[in-house]
Amino acid sequence: MNDDLSQDKELVQDFLVESEELLQGMDQDMVPLEASPQDGELLNRIFRAMHTIKGTSGFLGYDPVVRLSHRAEDLLNALRRCETELDRRCIDALLVARDQLGVMLRDIRQGGLKEYVLDSLLLELAEAQKPRASAPTLGEILLRDQILTPATLDTLLAEQAASPEARNLGQLVVDKGLSTPVEVGEALVRQKEIAEALSSQTTSTSQTASTAQTMRVDARKLDELINLVGELVLERNRLIQLSRDCASRALVGTDLASALGQSSARLSYITDELQSAGLKTRMVPIETVFRRFPRLVRDVTHALHKEAQLVIRGEDTELDKTMVELIGDPMIHLLRNSLDHGIEVPQLREQAGKPRQGTIRLEASQEGDQIVISISDDGAGINTDRVGRKAVEKGLVTPERLRLLSQREILEFVFLPGFSTAEIISDLSGRGVGMDVVNTNLKKLNGSVEIDSQLGLGTTVRLRLPLTLAILPVLMVRVEEETYALPLRSVVETAQMNLSDVHRVEGCEVLCLRGETLPLIRLGQLFQSQPSAAPSKGDAESARKVVILGVAEKRAALLVDELLGQESTVVKPLGTYLHHCSSLAGATISGNGRVRLVLDPAGLLTASQSMTPAVRKASA
Repeated sequence: MNDDLSQDKELVQDFLVESEELLQGMDQDMVPLEASPQDGELLNRIFRAMHTIKGTSGFLGYDPVVRLSHRAEDLLNALRRCETELDRRCIDALLVARDQLGVMLRDIRQGGLKEYVLDSLLLELAEAQKPRASAPTLGEILLRDQILTPATLDTLLAEQAASPEARNLGQLVVDKGLSTPVEVGEALVRQKEIAEALSSQTTSTSQTASTAQTMRVDARKLDELINLVGELVLERNRLIQLSRDCASRALVGTDLASALGQSSARLSYITDELQSAGLKTRMVPIETVFRRFPRLVRDVTHALHKEAQLVIRGEDTELDKTMVELIGDPMIHLLRNSLDHGIEVPQLREQAGKPRQGTIRLEASQEGDQIVISISDDGAGINTDRVGRKAVEKGLVTPERLRLLSQREILEFVFLPGFSTAEIISDLSGRGVGMDVVNTNLKKLNGSVEIDSQLGLGTTVRLRLPLTLAILPVLMVRVEEETYALPLRSVVETAQMNLSDVHRVEGCEVLCLRGETLPLIRLGQLFQSQPSAAPSKGDAESARKVVILGVAEKRAALLVDELLGQESTVVKPLGTYLHHCSSLAGATISGNGRVRLVLDPAGLLTASQSMTPAVRKASA
């Protein structure tokens, strides 16, 4: 190892960032290359990536990386020269080499390379370089197209070899009257086309790598940010001058108030724009997560002896970098579930009148201040009757209540810890952990998950995530003597409540609003464990405002005393004392310096779920 260069932390960091991006690109390119082995550009792109890793690692003295990448480069070069058949064995060897390189890069990042046993992998890469069949000869084409019989071809070849005249086979066939010049000409054209098709796989369509540089932050976003900082500096100078004028009594009374009002408005505008520009610098395409999934689908389908294709849409949708880093695991669990539980084996799909190859669709889109990611498959779907029976067996619900639940509410049981309908536990599923991980991680991100399924047709899971975790638009409300913040994305509407609209059904308060029956939530009861009581007339007159909360398909009414308006705030995590309170998402600091609790709408709706059967009876 080159000790001098490998000790340069900045140089090593640049090497790791570039190499990891190249490996991710290889993952993205090798799966479609297996399906389209004639795509020369894909092959050349993979070759260039491996060549770059080999060259840079050699410059830094990382010998194990050089050995492995050099052998993989040899195989890729043989593929480019059409000296090797690009088959599954070849792709498997390259993918294993790519994974091993990823392990080595991780070790470098964590402190340094280790001892690696690479002999078997290097041998596998070498053996994958088996000779490739050459283009068929003219004689083979004449036989294949049934222009000549094998016996006639043997006779002609013997005559050609014995003749002193160097006549080619095509001319000899025409002279003997065994075929027309047109047929022989067409055979020669086909031979040429096949040879050109084979050689095109080796010829680089672009001898130079792309000159585009990948930036961590788009330059235009940085320019906007710097310009706003400049505006902020100017406004700071303006406030300093106002302070001096006030101290020297150059500005007093109305003039001072007017100047301060203008400066405050300008400062508020710049701060909002600066906040928005700062958030944009954190936004990255969700494609950085999506591009690892074609490889996952390939490996899992091979392991399960199934056939499936992954269709990706909306990969250019932007999401906060922090969110992108955290949604990877939930999406991996969902894709593995679709492949294991959803997509059937080819024989069963054919019996059901479906194509042998299943389809998984991965789509991302922006809806307001939320990102919606959907994972859908055209597989077997989920048997809600089976889910319901399993829920009753586990004591999660009574048979009587199960009959009152909707199909979507029954499907939500699959998100509970340890819940699984699988009869056999495999390496991929059956332990009831995956969907629980999805639900838990989404709650940590202030997101939600919903599931739809039709038996025999397929399943769709939708993840709803905020654009960013840094800034949260909220609705400030007052309940008794406390002020709370409600995430605005979960506020469906605000409404007036009349005493006649509140009813008690089986001991639970509900609100009838425009024909819809909703559980009524009182924060005083929820946080202070006060006994439920119907509102008095005076209570109804002084606190008749409600906020309708919605998470996925669930709705509930939150009783408040006053609506204080909307704000954009920064949410801070709760301390250990309130950490396990599911109805609270965090805390924030208001303009007057006081700490305000941020409510968790999903937790509030969960707290009201015990009213669900009663509410449904009332609605009926």
